[in-house]
Amino acid sequence: MFTGTADELRTRQAQAPRELAEQAAVLLGQIDALGLGEGNGQLRTPGGVIRNRPGQGWTVADH
Repeated sequence: MFTGTADELRTRQAQAPRELAEQAAVLLGQIDALGLGEGNGQLRTPGGVIRNRPGQGWTVADH
């Protein structure tokens, strides 16, 4: 259970979508490394757009 202040909670809630999008980008990179096929190129999430950039792998960009 969260025991911080209301401001700390709001900050964490604001950061969570971006952090989850970054974690998804890492997972997509790992899946691609298995050689199971190409992704569709991008996913739109509340935390940003996850894009597959040639030579850079999966990255998160703001909307």
